[in-house]
Amino acid sequence: MIIPRYKGELREVLYLEPRVVKIIKGQSITWINHDLKVHKLTSGDGHSSLPTGFLQTDDILPGKLTTVKIDSNQQSIPYYCSIHPSERGLIAILPKDEDQMTTDERSKFLEAVKPSLFNQENQKILTRLQRQLDSAVVEYLSNPQAPLIQNKILTIVFWDISHFSDLSEKLKQYPELIAVFLNEYLAMAIPIIHEFGGVVDKFLGDGILAYFGFTEHSDDESNGAINAIFAALKLKKSFQTVKHYWTDIWKVIINCDIDIDIKCGINTGNVLVGLTGSIERDQFSVIGTHVNLASRLEGLAQDDQIVISSYTLAKIEDKFEVETVRITWDEKIKSFENISEYHKVLR
Repeated sequence: MIIPRYKGELREVLYLEPRVVKIIKGQSITWINHDLKVHKLTSGDGHSSLPTGFLQTDDILPGKLTTVKIDSNQQSIPYYCSIHPSERGLIAILPKDEDQMTTDERSKFLEAVKPSLFNQENQKILTRLQRQLDSAVVEYLSNPQAPLIQNKILTIVFWDISHFSDLSEKLKQYPELIAVFLNEYLAMAIPIIHEFGGVVDKFLGDGILAYFGFTEHSDDESNGAINAIFAALKLKKSFQTVKHYWTDIWKVIINCDIDIDIKCGINTGNVLVGLTGSIERDQFSVIGTHVNLASRLEGLAQDDQIVISSYTLAKIEDKFEVETVRITWDEKIKSFENISEYHKVLR
């Protein structure tokens, strides 16, 4: 017996879990309502609210359950809550037990149900998401069985351009030059982050928040930390080309030397990663104490320094040349006063 659950999250955001249920014809499915609202399930297109008649339940009261036997010859049955049409799921009806299917049979079955998994509306949404989210996140969200939020050990990196405020002040009469420079800087940085398996979380003015280890398939958490530092070192080197090109242009325009660099803070730890927000708007991001510490370390970095925490240092062992810096009493990190040292990556 397969048991999807109807869950209620904070702000009463509802969803079916799992979103895709795999069964063999003749098996039964039990839905348990763990929400505080009544739900009623029907087969069909939730976007248009057009039922198909393959599935119809009575009202499922909070804390109650309902069981339906599936005898349909369909390969897949999309369904939704007729009271809350945005809550949708899919029943995939296998020809036989999945463990007994050959690779070729699984491929053919996936092709058959793919239109239900990725209909035209979903594709439009994914196209819009590709402009707003990192490609790795879009791919992750394309999997209907992927958890929407999870705890995971990741390596968090904050990059920032040192002396950018001074640059903005000196070029305040030429905002278009700053905008084009930022575009070229980001166009250089993003491929480097992706090259080492990083995920771009968001842009923060002249800063970048990224995380590493999210796409790792192994349980070796050191890979994310090592790749983050490789990315930081390459970005630091590549930034010099962008910097020299633009400082020459700025000097001609304002007849003034402008010195900028790229600096970053890196920390490794358990964070919450996934969809957060409200019904009107949500975001796929990382949150937690270890994210905050990475931000604080970026604030400690000077000029083109790469500053890492002791948590990250423990993951990379002796793969990089590192200099340890003791934190004096008057330099204590806000909200992390117990931390007594950080580390600068030299090469």
